[in-house]
Amino acid sequence: MDEYKWWGKEGEPPENFKTKKQLGELGLSPLKPSGIIKTQKYDVLLYDINNSESCRPKRKPTPKQLETLAANREKAQIKRDYERWYREVGFIERDRIRAVKWAREQLALDDWALLDTETTGLYDAEIVEIAIISHTGEALLNTLVKPTIPIPAEAAAIHGITDEMVAEAPTFPEICPRIAEVLSDKRVLIYNAEFDVGILNYCQNLHKLPILDIRYRSECLMEWASQWQGNWSKYHKNYRWKPLNGGHRALGDCTAAFELMKWIAEDSDLMNCPVPRPG
Repeated sequence: MDEYKWWGKEGEPPENFKTKKQLGELGLSPLKPSGIIKTQKYDVLLYDINNSESCRPKRKPTPKQLETLAANREKAQIKRDYERWYREVGFIERDRIRAVKWAREQLALDDWALLDTETTGLYDAEIVEIAIISHTGEALLNTLVKPTIPIPAEAAAIHGITDEMVAEAPTFPEICPRIAEVLSDKRVLIYNAEFDVGILNYCQNLHKLPILDIRYRSECLMEWASQWQGNWSKYHKNYRWKPLNGGHRALGDCTAAFELMKWIAEDSDLMNCPVPRPG
């Protein structure tokens, strides 16, 4: 097999020597290479179109082969269309269906409770009210909590809880054992779990109490509700949060979150419209 230089240089291959791609354009199939061009990255094999041992005319496909080829092309196009649809909007419908399934699974179980707190603020804040309801919606705990600091006016403007209202309320160390008792061996569903778990841990650290770390047995209902709502942000690559609109009181927010979970579970229209699959 002769070695040649790249085209345009001295020692380039003769006109009748072609690459595999060029053979295909001429309706020929490669057999045995007659020459080679060596480069630093790869070797280019060359075939002599005047040599029957180097290449041959392509065989015409049978009707059956043409039919199979057309079917495969159609399947490939369907797959490409599906993948493009899934990238753009299809994954949202899948996530919404998963949220409905999750809500239905939770409502069939009895190993969880739903928790909500109202606080003095967003950061390094203390609890001023806490409520916990059971898997049936029964109130297991609902109490105001007296913090160690005054309730800021901006916080009171949101939840309506004032210093006067919590003046005779139990302190966090007094109600902490009851929280631990109610949540014992329970998974904890929370609307915005990251916030409430952080607040609980902060209050326990503040009062030097043993940490009742529910982080690893808590689940964020807000994330599932936002996924069900399906309001996807291309910029943030996440679902926009769905407001709870529970009134900003602990028991009311617990009840609103519970009702929302039941509402999600009852979304039969979504479950009866399965997401199409490729092929």
